[in-house]
Amino acid sequence: MIIGIIGEAGVGKTTATNFFQNKGAYVIFVDKVVKHIYTLKETKKALINEFGNTFINSDKTINKIKLRYEAFQHPHILRKLENIIWPKMVKIVEEDIIRNKIHQELIVIDCAVLFNANLNLLVDKILLIEAEEDKKIQRIKERDNVNDLQVISLLNQQKKYLILNKDIDFIVKNNGTINDFIKQLQKSWKKIINK
Repeated sequence: MIIGIIGEAGVGKTTATNFFQNKGAYVIFVDKVVKHIYTLKETKKALINEFGNTFINSDKTINKIKLRYEAFQHPHILRKLENIIWPKMVKIVEEDIIRNKIHQELIVIDCAVLFNANLNLLVDKILLIEAEEDKKIQRIKERDNVNDLQVISLLNQQKKYLILNKDIDFIVKNNGTINDFIKQLQKSWKKIINK
């Protein structure tokens, strides 16, 4: 079985996927796939061809945080970025599934843009993680070292952009402690393995 985990930034998708990994699932962290894509020379070259040096740091690395925030502010930048990153992302995820589905009973894909990138076509069930706004804001601030305005802007853009309301099989809310969240995930796990 292949499970897709979705949700906005700051809801705890990584914690959820770590939970399933500890249960023996093979996990594909799409953020890690994308980070790998950003390390490729061909990606940097494509970004420079498309945007010039706008998103290149002084040490010649890609400024992914600036790129992400600008992309969510400007739809034309977002579309161009998706055209560069997503074909590689989908190909890597598909190849990873093919390599591992023979030996793995459960594969989990952690991907906020599962529906947007049509990766939902590869999964059997979808788990949506949700959290209250103030919880998301605090978690993103701590994770990305950004201010309230940047976080709120990101979340507002994600609300307009992310497709999170189609074909959801399970919903887990992450508004309390880590232990509370794990208990909710445990309930979902039992439902998944009993299906």
